[in-house]
Amino acid sequence: MQSSTRSRALKPFMAKQTTFKAADAMAGWNISLSFGIMELVRKGFRRLHLYDFLNGFKEKGVPLGYVVELMCIHQLSGGAYMNKCETDSSSPLAREELCHGYVISRKTMERALDLLDTYFEDTISFLWGRLKGIYPDLDTDVYVDGSHIVRYGSKGENTAAGEGGGTIQLQDQFVVAQLAKSGLPISIELYPGNWNDPPQYQDFIPQLMFMLKEGSRIIMDAGGSDKALLDEIKESDMRYRTRVKMNKSDEQMIDECPDRMQYLDRGMIVIAHRFESSGKTNYLFFSADRYVMGQAAAERRAAKLAQQMTDARDIMKEPKIGKLVTVKRNPFYDVMIKSFEIQMKLNPWLDGDILLAAKEEAGDRCGWFKLQSSEWMEPSEALDIYRHRVGIEHLISSIKSVVNLKPLRVWSRSSVRGSLMLALIAQLQISVLRYDMEPDIIEKMVDGKRTRIEHKPSAKTIIENLIHWTVTLIPRDGWNIERIFSNETDLTREISEILKRYRGCFYRHSARLWRI
Repeated sequence: MQSSTRSRALKPFMAKQTTFKAADAMAGWNISLSFGIMELVRKGFRRLHLYDFLNGFKEKGVPLGYVVELMCIHQLSGGAYMNKCETDSSSPLAREELCHGYVISRKTMERALDLLDTYFEDTISFLWGRLKGIYPDLDTDVYVDGSHIVRYGSKGENTAAGEGGGTIQLQDQFVVAQLAKSGLPISIELYPGNWNDPPQYQDFIPQLMFMLKEGSRIIMDAGGSDKALLDEIKESDMRYRTRVKMNKSDEQMIDECPDRMQYLDRGMIVIAHRFESSGKTNYLFFSADRYVMGQAAAERRAAKLAQQMTDARDIMKEPKIGKLVTVKRNPFYDVMIKSFEIQMKLNPWLDGDILLAAKEEAGDRCGWFKLQSSEWMEPSEALDIYRHRVGIEHLISSIKSVVNLKPLRVWSRSSVRGSLMLALIAQLQISVLRYDMEPDIIEKMVDGKRTRIEHKPSAKTIIENLIHWTVTLIPRDGWNIERIFSNETDLTREISEILKRYRGCFYRHSARLWRI
């Protein structure tokens, strides 16, 4: 534990404790803040030149850079509500430490979200330019994936329009792009909750390609399998790898060409088919693990089908409206159903129809899946590249849980889109720091073999350590402030050394600039 004292003209006051994941060491007179989160955000903002960039969008009042900084600190510290953020930064001491002496209200934060929406594309372009300036040799192969944001309350635009409760239409969706090798997020966009994946990708990918180097590879899930989109990627001198749906010719190849099957390790078999004219390659993979999971799912489907068959037989024997329709009771009206008709699609007593129904329930071939690539690549390498899409799944999980995007209570499209940009900025601070960390070499069992691999702490581990690295501010005689730093760990010390290498890191403090 260390302490330091800086003189300051500050009158005695009663300060409310913030909830930035720290305990109050002396109730009523001191506050504890997540020093680690403040260090990460402020030095990250300086390194990315975000203060100057954001301040250019707002001429009056609190500089926009300070407002966005406060919201990033609040979210990364576990906060989720702007009212709480306003309350936690309202005391004089917290205002000096968190807000650079400014009063930042909820209204100011809402205005900041609107501005982040207005200048959304400009911010994406600026951040990408700064990343290329800091890391000029970045590989621009990218992973693309999407997820959703819960839209809370009756004030949501879709809710107000009368869309059904508890459905995907009460959510907004987003698509994000992540550099494959560095893990840095570089672009994000918001889409309506009732859109399916293909139109989202058709809008997002063409915009993304303007940011990438010629020949970059775009790795997508099945949402990016639209033929027109894949042709556009090829015409733009880019490459792609995506998962696509199997067709009848694929099933025929599996049945008729067993000699073309190639065994890969980890219980994988592949049939690779290259089209000489275009260079496009289809990979038909069989996974033993996927087969086992598929069989378990098939058992559940079979049990469901057996129950459906029993129900169908009962209905056919004795059709009753009460078994088919639930009538809502109301003292002000009665519902009279005078007739109804049942049209049989399949006969639940015929073995052939029962097998046909089971086949429809089973879906694709169990254990098989198909990848398509714009170029030839060894099957094992193609599979490894696709499997590493797990990195973008971790990124999405971090955006929604570590950065706390999901619980934000915002209503209009502009504020939802602004909160999405806020989440990208906050996530970028974590991703840049993690990219700059030196990996540890650990031993891990992979397919029964002990393998040495590189390992870095997860975003969640980094943030948890930074949250608990606190500074407690204790007023002394109304003039001096004692600072007590607590809960430093080996990881926070390593992070501190990395942050020290970020140049030009200053922050405004009591009308002066302090180097940190």
